[in-house]
Amino acid sequence: MNYKQPGSVLPWKRIWPQVVLLLVLTAALAACTGAPAEEPSPTSMPATTPEATTPEATTEAATSESDTGSLLSEPFLQLPTADTVRVVWFTDFAGSEHTLTYTPNGEPVTVAATTAKMSRMYEDGDSTLADQTYSELTERDVWRHEAVATDLQPDQRVPYTVASTTDAGDTLASAEYSLQPLPTPGTEMQILLTSDQQNRQMSAANFQKVIETVGMVDAVFFAGDMVDYPHRASEWFDRFDAAWLEEPGEAGQPAYPATRPAFFPAFQGTYQDLFPEFPYTGGAVLQHAPLFGAIGNHESPGRWRPEEHTINQMDNDPQPRWYAAKRYEEQQEEINPEGDPAVREQWIRDNSYEFTAYREIWNHPEDGPRGEEYYAYQIGDVFLISMNVSRVWRTWDVSPESRSKFTENVEMLNNPDEWGFGDMWFETFDAGSEQYAWLVDVLESEAFQNARYQVVMAHQSSFGLGDNVIPALANRTVTITYDDNGEEASTTLVWPVDQDRWERDVEPLLGRITAIRYDYPIADDVWKNDIEPLLLEHGVDLVLNGHSHLWNRSVVDGMHYLETSNVGNTFGAYYSDDAGTIAERAAWAASFWDELETDDSRWDAADYPSTGDLHGREPIFPTEFNPMAELDPLEENNRPLPFVSSNNLTVFSILDTATGTVSSYVFDVRDPTGETRLFDQFVIGEETADIR
Repeated sequence: MNYKQPGSVLPWKRIWPQVVLLLVLTAALAACTGAPAEEPSPTSMPATTPEATTPEATTEAATSESDTGSLLSEPFLQLPTADTVRVVWFTDFAGSEHTLTYTPNGEPVTVAATTAKMSRMYEDGDSTLADQTYSELTERDVWRHEAVATDLQPDQRVPYTVASTTDAGDTLASAEYSLQPLPTPGTEMQILLTSDQQNRQMSAANFQKVIETVGMVDAVFFAGDMVDYPHRASEWFDRFDAAWLEEPGEAGQPAYPATRPAFFPAFQGTYQDLFPEFPYTGGAVLQHAPLFGAIGNHESPGRWRPEEHTINQMDNDPQPRWYAAKRYEEQQEEINPEGDPAVREQWIRDNSYEFTAYREIWNHPEDGPRGEEYYAYQIGDVFLISMNVSRVWRTWDVSPESRSKFTENVEMLNNPDEWGFGDMWFETFDAGSEQYAWLVDVLESEAFQNARYQVVMAHQSSFGLGDNVIPALANRTVTITYDDNGEEASTTLVWPVDQDRWERDVEPLLGRITAIRYDYPIADDVWKNDIEPLLLEHGVDLVLNGHSHLWNRSVVDGMHYLETSNVGNTFGAYYSDDAGTIAERAAWAASFWDELETDDSRWDAADYPSTGDLHGREPIFPTEFNPMAELDPLEENNRPLPFVSSNNLTVFSILDTATGTVSSYVFDVRDPTGETRLFDQFVIGEETADIR
């Protein structure tokens, strides 16, 4: 093996560290002793698995970059069990050897990784990287490596490193981190609660302050929306725009306000390796703590039509699975004459939506009927249920040319292949759904009932003060207006429908449709009607959700709701009290809200409250001090507020399982030397007391 020395890194390369720590690497490898236990194989990815080895320890210096390849991430932990944990990292080369070295009993052990190429990673003209530009959609080589550390002792951390050998024979190695198996019940844990990183400007500061404030965490509960566009590789690994240097920001304001940190650099504390001028480097969180995620709308790219659209355009272009299945049946002989089930499944995904990047990057439990898409898992004293509760985000615009939450583009009214189908679900969860039946079984399980804390995580719920709480999580009611022999007529359906209903009630109208309107009746809110009563009945302690990029919380019959996703690009908290209204709805939503106030509105204003919680839940004011009033006051009528919605203040929350306390902290990113302050606390579990 050829070990590149730190001095050999090209100085103009800004996207990888120039110096890493001295590491224990393996030079002389013993004979093969067999494949590692529990060989990982990412879903739907062709894999090659080198054999496991046992090392003779050799100390060498290595870098994370060579002339012919790079480590695209530091290693991170996934899916711990009682005596194992998986270690994952990425490179931009296939390489010949990828290994994990860890020290479980005082002696280093080296095991080989399973290697697989990510199946859908691209860049295009909207991508921003330090040393390369793209004029068209271009596939980017990203390789995922996963090794399993076995024979671990309960509640014991051990050091580990990973190494990858490039095609040219250079060995690149990570710094040293620590891993542990699944914490046992009774073990005290610190769990980071967060969501909606999405390359937001404050994320690097946020994760850095997590480590500086509470130290190493034991797990991360991430309630969806990891990046903006999951098929764009740079959003995960190395997004950087030289133009950011031209916008350093004004005195007293956040530095480099246009910055958009990539996911892993922010979450692994390496962002200043890409952008040395930025005041925050992120936090080394994922190297030591497994992430448990949930699917959000940004984990669910739409139809794969690269010949017609950019990555951004495809991402927000989903259609329902039932409609894609109908289209497939009409074209089966042309698409799949052999009737291969895999071809059918891939075609339907490519013509509706999919979770490819989410499933390939992460390892989550596969206990549910949809595999990793929703799951349940016990982590120490916490029983976590991760649901798939998300729908596409569509514009509020109701002008004739818009395909929005409420209307279809008037020029496409008779071409359902270009409909948006309103704010469509990515997975149903009502009382008649597969997910609901699975949820009932989980809630009634002995493991759930006996856990000290019960947490449900879903990207969306019907609680909140943010822009994305509206409209209600109701099945869409669609009213189709059409020409009936010169007379205007209409029919009303509730999506989704089956193929028979479509062929009977919709297809005969094609060519005659003059308007389509979607409604979301507040009385039909699926979460409020079906899910919330079920969770209350079974004693759930905490619902963690995201989606609106802010902090707020409430309590319903002893069950806490919390959104704690304020890492930047807040969409506003819409709140009114006796002192007046805090925020008006966004200007780009004006056409809908303006019409809603008219006497002849097509929609019922009672279904779309412009401020406050959708169902009238009382928001809870922070218990320790009020960040909005003290740190980012309103220009007029400043007063305490029951939320944090700011592009200056970043927030994170920690669940301490020793006491059941959920603590929320705030940091003002305008002052890198400032302090991180506790501003809210409450208690969950059997110890729930007076902290509200």
